[in-house]
Amino acid sequence: MTEPIPFEPERFRHAAAHYLAGRAAYSPHLIRRVAQACGLDGSQRLLDLGCGPGQLSLAFAPWFAEGIAMDPEPEMLRIAAELGTGIAPNIEYRAGSSYDLTAALGTFQLVVIGRAFHWMDRTDTLQRLDRLIAPGGALALFATSQPDGEGAPWIAAYQSLLAEYTQHDQARARRKADDWVGHQAVLMQSPFAALERISTIERRRVSVASLLLRPQSMSSLSRSHLGARLDELVERLKVVLDAHAHDGWLEEWVESTALIARR
Repeated sequence: MTEPIPFEPERFRHAAAHYLAGRAAYSPHLIRRVAQACGLDGSQRLLDLGCGPGQLSLAFAPWFAEGIAMDPEPEMLRIAAELGTGIAPNIEYRAGSSYDLTAALGTFQLVVIGRAFHWMDRTDTLQRLDRLIAPGGALALFATSQPDGEGAPWIAAYQSLLAEYTQHDQARARRKADDWVGHQAVLMQSPFAALERISTIERRRVSVASLLLRPQSMSSLSRSHLGARLDELVERLKVVLDAHAHDGWLEEWVESTALIARR
């Protein structure tokens, strides 16, 4: 299935406030490796598409001369602009989605997308980016996950509870369906069919407070989708996490991944 998930520009409105604290950060080591692999030298342009609160564009800011961070959710853009104030004057924050990718944006050496590609019309987006990514440039899709072999005893129970409360979300069901076509396969049918995967695995300390915010940073578990059931979920998660935490902290492994696609 490659048909796009219906566009909901306000889907992350209630999740925005919890995104930075709840989601696992991308590894700085991965950012450096991608910047070097893509030939960033401080003179080029970067586009952070579906930027959310702007972690990727901010992380890459020292590696490019000028960048645009674009998102359809005003609250995400507000948080991103606030985060970048005084730190990254080379980033412009602009309202828009993949449907607003036009020649007026200019060309880019690198386009980064973090945890957002599945919300786009992927085929249409890649066709539009083919006109915007400079010769020799690249697209990089970023994600974080728990790697295979993660042994933390709380992980399975935590993820099982999240799955229980997301089972009625139609968009998530589409992505989990057997006929959903993965990003890699979509890219292989696009102009950006030369793929390279870079990943790092780190052991991190994570607070119970952050893990309780993590589901609230997900659109399928946000207040707008769950209503009062969100409070119920948080209470059940807290019981699981407190049983394993030491002074409010746990350990998890985080794999940060970039799938780099070139022509």
